[in-house]
Amino acid sequence: MSTKQPSAVSSKLAFWMAQRSSRNRTLVDRLCRRMVAKAMTNPPEDDFMRDDLIENDLGFDPDELDRYQGGASAGD
Repeated sequence: MSTKQPSAVSSKLAFWMAQRSSRNRTLVDRLCRRMVAKAMTNPPEDDFMRDDLIENDLGFDPDELDRYQGGASAGD
């Protein structure tokens, strides 16, 4: 079982890009910010924090939520 360790050069490059992306002064800073954001963002299908009810707006309406919190049954 071999796991590939990042080289010192790639680690230094990643650290340099993170530093540059936090500055946001020049075009290179903005490009680094976009590249870091793209590398750190999960694709939607792999994001376990997404909720289909919220994404599809399938939640409760305010009256339905009041009835639910008040303890009314579904038929009321």
